[in-house]
Amino acid sequence: MERHIAECMAKMPQMIENWRKQKRERWEKIQADKERRARLQAEAQERLGYHVDPRSARFQELLQDLDKQQRKRLKEERQRQKKEARIAAMASAEAQDSAVSGEPSSSESLSQ
Repeated sequence: MERHIAECMAKMPQMIENWRKQKRERWEKIQADKERRARLQAEAQERLGYHVDPRSARFQELLQDLDKQQRKRLKEERQRQKKEARIAAMASAEAQDSAVSGEPSSSESLSQ
C-alpha cells in the first residue's frame, strides 16, 4: 500500500505539468477563437458597412462564406508548399543521380 502511494506521489509532478499544459492549450484555443470571431466580425462590418449582430442569420452566412474562403486559401497554400517540396526533392534526386553517374545535371527538365 505504501509503495503504491509512493509511486503515485512520484508521478504527481508530471501529472500536474500535464494538467497545466492542457489547461494552457484550452485557454490558448479559446483566445484564438475569440480573436478569430472578432476579426471576422470586423471584416463582416467592413463588408456590409454597418455593425452586424453576431447572432443574426446574415452574419452567420457571411461567417460561413469567410470560413470557406479561408479554408480554400489554406488548401491552396498547402498544395503550393507540397508542389515546391516535390520539385525540390526531384531536383535533389536528379543531382544525386547525376553525381553518381558523372553526368552534368539538367535543370531544364524541371522548368518544363
